[in-house]
This record gives sequence, structure tokens and C-alpha cells, in this order.
Amino acid sequence: MKAEQHGPRRVGVAPPPSVAPALNLMLALETAIVAVASMLQASTGMGMALFAAPLLALIDPMLVPGPTLCAVMVLSIVVAWRERVAIDRHMLAPAIVGLCVGTAIGTALFALLVDWHLARIFAILILGAVLLSAFNVHVRAGKSALLLGGAASGVLGTMAGVHGPPIALVLQHEPPERLRAMLCAFFAVGCAISILALASIGVFNVTAVGLGLKLLPGVAIGLVVAPIVAGRIDRRRARMAVLAISALSALALLLH
Repeated sequence: MKAEQHGPRRVGVAPPPSVAPALNLMLALETAIVAVASMLQASTGMGMALFAAPLLALIDPMLVPGPTLCAVMVLSIVVAWRERVAIDRHMLAPAIVGLCVGTAIGTALFALLVDWHLARIFAILILGAVLLSAFNVHVRAGKSALLLGGAASGVLGTMAGVHGPPIALVLQHEPPERLRAMLCAFFAVGCAISILALASIGVFNVTAVGLGLKLLPGVAIGLVVAPIVAGRIDRRRARMAVLAISALSALALLLH
């Protein structure tokens, strides 16, 4: 995940002809993964990071958390702006306060664990996020719950690039339009703060920016396709598929 741990990688430099086909295949897979994840997020309000992050990590560990956060941030800004009338700012405020606290904790933990096997730590965090998402418990979206959900999301988002499960658990009983708008507004702010926090400890750098830019065509494809398929997606089945794929990907990372 940290650039120094995987050797130098010069974004924008033409690869040798012998490895070009493999790199092109990797890019196509990355674009397809981000496109599907973006379509799910833009149409249902869930799935972008939880679906994409573990799959991208299997292809290239350098794509998480920083580059994935870039892609999620761009998508979330677009969707949040498009559906801004549905955002409840009074509910969002305590969640953002918790988010800032959680991001600081996540950054400190990341700095302490940076010399560990980060791919396995990432896999464990993803499995934890999947388990949290699978629980259909009722949580009243009061200030305390929003504060704690935001803090947990800050920790998870900064360390694994996945902000969604804790805050989604708090907001899950909101109307679909408000849920989608609130989550995307939260993700936009959360990704931006996490990126700045990771940059402060040297984990997010120019290389990560270049890798993040590579993911943006997939985001664009997902945004275009989402309005076409939104009415045809079964939210329950899509949610179960995302959780299953995320869990399997995390297990593959853990056993790698």
C-alpha cells in the first residue's frame, strides 16, 4: 500500500513491450471493477469502496487506500452535488465531527502499522466491514450514534479506504434518496480528509495521485450507466452480492 514497500513505479512512463499486454489487461480489469462499483454507488448509495477496494488490492496493493479514496471522492462529489437537496445538514454535522476524530485515530494507527504486512491488515478490516454491514440492527440516527458512526468510519476509511459500513448502519433506515445523498456527502468529505491525513505521514504522494487518475474513467462509465440501470437493480440482491464478493476478495488477500 505504501509506494516504498512495492518498489518504484513510474506513472506515465511507457512499459517494455513484453509487459505491455499484462499492464493493459490490469488496467481494463481496474476500469471494469471501478465502473461496476461506481454504478452501484450512484444508483443505490452503496458498494463503491466495499466492492472495489478488496478487488483492486488483489490486482495491485498500491491502489489502496489512497488511489481508491481518490476515485470514491470524485464519484461522491458528483452524486452529492446532483442530489444536494436531500442532504440533511443537521444530521451530517455530528457525523463529520466524529469523522475527523476517527481519521486522526486511523492515521496514527496506520503510521504505527506501516511496517507490518498491510495487505493482511487491510483484509481483516474489510472482513470486519462486511460483518458490520451484514448486521441488520436498528440504530436510531441520533447525535451520539452519528458521532460514533462517523468516528468508526474515519478509522476504517483512512486505514482501508472504506468509510461506508459504520455510518451506513446508522443511516440505513433513512429514505433511499436521503440515504444516497447523505452517504455520498459524507464520503466526499471523508475521502478528502483521509487523503490529507495519509499525505501528512507520507503514504499518499504523487504516485498515488497518478494511480487515482487511472481509476477515473471507470468512475465516469459508472456515472453514465447508473441512471439507465437504477430502476432495474434489486437493492437486496445487489447488497448481498457486494458483501459476498468483498468477503471472498478479503479472504483471498488474507491467504495470499
